[in-house]
Amino acid sequence: MDNVKELRQVYDILTAAWRVYKEHYPPGNPQDDTYWSKLIDDLHEIELQYNCQLCRDILCNITSDLERKAKVLYQSK
Repeated sequence: MDNVKELRQVYDILTAAWRVYKEHYPPGNPQDDTYWSKLIDDLHEIELQYNCQLCRDILCNITSDLERKAKVLYQSK
């Protein structure tokens, strides 16, 4: 893969990750199965599209971040 093509793919992965993060922010209640199922479905769709380790790492980090924020947000309520 040439540099331009690889950088374009990284840009596309980051853009897709940003869009799904923005769509699911602020995080839902940790007990809200509908919220988390939709998030996982959206992330899985991106992972299928790009199918690379960088993509999986970024998507795992998004899930972790939203989960951590959800726990903090809903413990304080």
